[in-house]
Amino acid sequence: MALNFPAGELGGIKYVLFNMGNGSLHSSTGVTSMTRNTTATYTINFSSNMTAQGYAVTGMGQYEWSFGSSTHAASSFLASSCRFRHGRYAAGVGGEVGYACGMIYGDA
Repeated sequence: MALNFPAGELGGIKYVLFNMGNGSLHSSTGVTSMTRNTTATYTINFSSNMTAQGYAVTGMGQYEWSFGSSTHAASSFLASSCRFRHGRYAAGVGGEVGYACGMIYGDA
């Protein structure tokens, strides 16, 4: 099953599929690169700016990983990038195994 948009893209949505171990991109739209900051903390760098602090980020990975902003500060959500982390329920920040997907929604 796939989403099909007449123009090939839906404005305001960016996504990234990346390797959790090293931050390398597997597939993406609207994303130029990933930066692995520390264990389980990454920065998604956008190919075009979003409205600063006017977008949402969600994601999923293997097993029961959760995603969220790396801090509650507005500095996690810049126009050109966002910083997030993943963790394992009841275990805190955990293993970086396999691939994860991040979705960014908002005004581009």
